[in-house]
Amino acid sequence: MSPRVLAPLLLALAAAPIQAQEVLIIGTPEPPATTLPEPAATTEQDGLQLGVDRLWTEFGAFTEGEARAATNVHFTGVVAAAWRPAPAWTLRAALRLDADAQSGADRLRALALDYDESYLRYSNPQRRLTLGAQTVLWGRVDEIPPTDRLSVQDISRFAIDELDDRRRAVPLLRWEEFGTDHKLDLVVIPEFRPAELPDDDSVWYPVDRDQGRLLGIRPDPLLAALVRGASTGDDRPGGAGAGLRFSQSLSGLDYALTVQHTRHSLPYYELDPAVRRALLAGADVASALAAGGERPTFLGRHPYTTILGGDLGVVIGGATLRLEAAWLSDVPVTTRDLRLDTVAGLDWVAGIEFYPGDADTRVNLQLAGRHLLDAPPVIDWVDTLSLNGQLESEWGQGRWRGRLRFAAGLNRHDLYLNPEIAYIAREPHEFYLGAHYFDGEDGTFGGFYADDTLIATGWRVRY
Repeated sequence: MSPRVLAPLLLALAAAPIQAQEVLIIGTPEPPATTLPEPAATTEQDGLQLGVDRLWTEFGAFTEGEARAATNVHFTGVVAAAWRPAPAWTLRAALRLDADAQSGADRLRALALDYDESYLRYSNPQRRLTLGAQTVLWGRVDEIPPTDRLSVQDISRFAIDELDDRRRAVPLLRWEEFGTDHKLDLVVIPEFRPAELPDDDSVWYPVDRDQGRLLGIRPDPLLAALVRGASTGDDRPGGAGAGLRFSQSLSGLDYALTVQHTRHSLPYYELDPAVRRALLAGADVASALAAGGERPTFLGRHPYTTILGGDLGVVIGGATLRLEAAWLSDVPVTTRDLRLDTVAGLDWVAGIEFYPGDADTRVNLQLAGRHLLDAPPVIDWVDTLSLNGQLESEWGQGRWRGRLRFAAGLNRHDLYLNPEIAYIAREPHEFYLGAHYFDGEDGTFGGFYADDTLIATGWRVRY
């Protein structure tokens, strides 16, 4: 099924401290490898394999009295079939089922079927060719890799899920060429797939019509009045995208360079021109909204952008240092007179990962910035600076894992905390108890979700 894009990411979702260009990405980075991975050479023919790829179920309770919901139940399941008709060929087909139930003032019952990674692949020790739906995640850093622009974002649960659960597969053609110490990766996406957004009844929906708030946008009285009475839509454009990444692994140092041309995954919503003209002519909000007729008040746009970027990883002593940056040609913004415009942007992340004491404890810290270059007066955040990371430790002979994920704004108050304790002795099964805490000033992600602090318990398994 095609993904549903039911909710806007109004005006400037791409500019908040805990999210760089598009969406917060939290996960575990891969350390620099001494050699680049190569496709495994299979010497015998395999039969058809059917099974469960991953399962995940979670129950959560909202703790704040002002929350729009009382409880939330989430389920994700992926089943897959794989067949290797010859040693160099692999055929895979997979389906994904997502279900959500929400109780309280804002009730929700949602069920969605989607394709997962489904492709035909040819591989040998020198190259790998893939045709079909695949998840592509480029970049080196943990939280918000600036060069990860070909991915289809999944923010159906905002930013509270793991990295692997925050991406959707997209039909593409991928050619990976492997050398002794380098890799060339070419991806062509023939048809644009927009981001997966929450249902408009979900607490994670990025528009608060009751209070007239837009996720990631500074408070504005006029916008608040427009949002309370707004309708939304998405232009769902077509068009292709492509990217090329060259990476090389040297002694104690890895680096990569990339060039990409693609559409922004998340929609940036433009105020209907007729509504804008009516406002500029002096009409009140109700009259201006009526001037838009049956058209959506805010229409989601996905402008093309060219990305030039690179990343670097180096091991110094017992620590791994990572640096990643990207220049973007066209970042959408909204001017003070509510006109859509585009400007150049720069995203960067610098991080360090180390193991204090022993290998059972890991610390990953990252400093991230996002800057709009030569921007006119806009309602978007022009500069953001944040600190994010993860603290993780295991004990009880590897039976238990404790973890704290966090993101904090440095140039404005914006805070996200995700403590979690998990029982991991029955690998690949995990049983966990955790919380998602938000706080922040108006216009930040933490401020937007401050009433949606969640305590959650669940089970997840990956095969």
